[in-house]
Amino acid sequence: MDVHSPSSRAGAAAAVTALLLCTSLAAADAASSAQAKTTTTAVTSGSWGSVATTSTAAPYASAPLILNMTTAADTQYFNLVNTGTFPLAGVALEATTSRGTAVIEACSTTWNELLHVCPLGSIAVAATSGAGAATYAVGLPTGSTVRLRARATSGQRNFTLTVSVNVTRTQARAASTTGS
Repeated sequence: MDVHSPSSRAGAAAAVTALLLCTSLAAADAASSAQAKTTTTAVTSGSWGSVATTSTAAPYASAPLILNMTTAADTQYFNLVNTGTFPLAGVALEATTSRGTAVIEACSTTWNELLHVCPLGSIAVAATSGAGAATYAVGLPTGSTVRLRARATSGQRNFTLTVSVNVTRTQARAASTTGS
């Protein structure tokens, strides 16, 4: 003898189906709202700028950095600092010398300044003296620094190397807000 009528079985199946559908929709809604969302907000004010300096903390001089290259193979390290309120995608570096030639280089990892090597990384030329301003593409968040190396390349000694930095609006990244 069948104690359950066909109509009660159909009703129970409909109730289970409705319950599963509601549970699935609630889980899908929770998953979509848990994902991070990125929006871009218009910025009403801000600044962009960078400076080359041997200082390790602010305040930084706003004048170009002057390095005295005393030996024919002199190597010196300095910081490129983002002094603005926007992250930077790049800067224009210019190296000029009183005589002789020099190159400014970046390490893709971290310099070993004692051995003058870029361990486990590669060296990129950021600027060369006498070549005019060169664009150095670097991701430089607000307030951060990157360590660069200046190296004499001509065999001359006792000359000055002047490092000038310029940042254009196109090299500054607009701020964005990430959140839900």
